[in-house]
Amino acid sequence: MEMEDYAEAEKYFDESNSIFEKAGETHTQLTSTFPGLSKLYLKKGEIEKAKELIEKTYEYATKTRNKFDVAYAEMLKAMLFREQKDWEQSIQHFEKSLEEYKSLNAQKWYVYQFAELLYEYGLMYLERNGEGDIEKAHNLLNQALEIFQKMGAKKEIEKIIAKKKLVTA
Repeated sequence: MEMEDYAEAEKYFDESNSIFEKAGETHTQLTSTFPGLSKLYLKKGEIEKAKELIEKTYEYATKTRNKFDVAYAEMLKAMLFREQKDWEQSIQHFEKSLEEYKSLNAQKWYVYQFAELLYEYGLMYLERNGEGDIEKAHNLLNQALEIFQKMGAKKEIEKIIAKKKLVTA
């Protein structure tokens, strides 16, 4: 998926999903495979497919009340609403995700996921591009960039720098 070979990525996700399904490993399907597939579908513009998986993931996360899974599911819902250009719903779910992650002290224990949330949230403000949104986007992207730099996450650093350059160009 990182190499943007979506057909190949989908093949691997489907294969993983099939293995987990046969093994009766519903938890892993709903907390790993479905979120990965839904993000892939969002990238491909297959909104309905993404929505179906995100709804299943969200329902499972809220039913089990696992705070980490809820935080991630909230982010996925926010990303879905961002793609649908429903800015208010997107912000609402990004904020819920941020709240959940902060309650878990994610900036210390779930560093990558926390930085991913900041990045995705920043993209929402870039896409909305309303009054004050560019500043908010830069703030979130800078926070994500700082975390990824500390981790040495080269691809993520490059991705953020490229996004910031697009905005300032």
